Amino acid sequence: MKSFMPVILRIFYNLRTFFSLLLMIVPQTRLARKKKYQVTQFNNLKKNFTLFYNNLGQKGIDDFVTPFYRTYNSRMEKILLPFPPFSFLRTPEIMRVMFASFGGRALKEELSFLESKLSQDRLKFLLEEEYIGAPVLLNSTYLTSHNSIHHLYHLVKFMEKTQCSLSGIKTIVEWGGGYWNIARIIKRFKGDEPTTIIIIDTPLFSCLQWLYLATVLGEEQVNLLKKTGEKICEGKINLLPLSLLRGQNISADLFLSTWALDESSRYSLDFVVEHDWFGAKHLLLAYLDSSCVSTIALQLSQAAMAKGAVIEDIKFLPDNCYAFV
Repeated sequence: MKSFMPVILRIFYNLRTFFSLLLMIVPQTRLARKKKYQVTQFNNLKKNFTLFYNNLGQKGIDDFVTPFYRTYNSRMEKILLPFPPFSFLRTPEIMRVMFASFGGRALKEELSFLESKLSQDRLKFLLEEEYIGAPVLLNSTYLTSHNSIHHLYHLVKFMEKTQCSLSGIKTIVEWGGGYWNIARIIKRFKGDEPTTIIIIDTPLFSCLQWLYLATVLGEEQVNLLKKTGEKICEGKINLLPLSLLRGQNISADLFLSTWALDESSRYSLDFVVEHDWFGAKHLLLAYLDSSCVSTIALQLSQAAMAKGAVIEDIKFLPDNCYAFV
């Protein structure tokens, strides 16, 4: 009997996962019905994806990215070109790298924390997912994914630890934005308050961010920089490809990077530190604190502490930590 236990546990786990996903069919259908207009928006915008990317290319980014991410970008080109599928968040390569869907203890602890800090009505407003990307929903009450819970948790944790309200933050720089779900949440959190957001990423993902955010917020809210000399627009979400970073004069209130700067090159970390975190008074960093993986994690931690950061372990994510200023 003992030898059958692993098999039985695996079957039980697979059945539990299957029924959990089955329960999410109704919420997924509700979301699709409520935000079906995003299909039209996406289809109107997607034709520009290849045009913008071809103009930007990948030149000028080698110093900033590691060999792993050069290879990853090449793989993603094959998936995202000539334009991403509407359900791009279901792509395994994207889910593995930039979409939290692990659930379990992490989801339970993050959501419990958020519910202790914000009302249910407020959480329903902040956490509700978009239809574009077809994100995997793991909570029907808030019609949301673990990824959105994860991102809001970072922001509320930062405010608790620093006693700094997001309403006092006028300019935010994020290093490595993925498809940039967190910008959407920040925009909801701050409402009509003018905020300049600058997302620094590879040209391919800057284009993906443009397509996602323009579909959700409208083209007028998003500024994709496409050539040298173009300027940051105040009050908008600015997508700044790494190839155009040098020469930009950026001044921020908050520097934000969650599992991105520690996965970049040493040159990237040096660039950020030499520019004094783009003048930011506040830092919100999350990273894998393990020298077994990369020495840059230790260097990032030391640089953050030199800025005055408090380092805190993420208890439900072993070997991961935050740095807050």
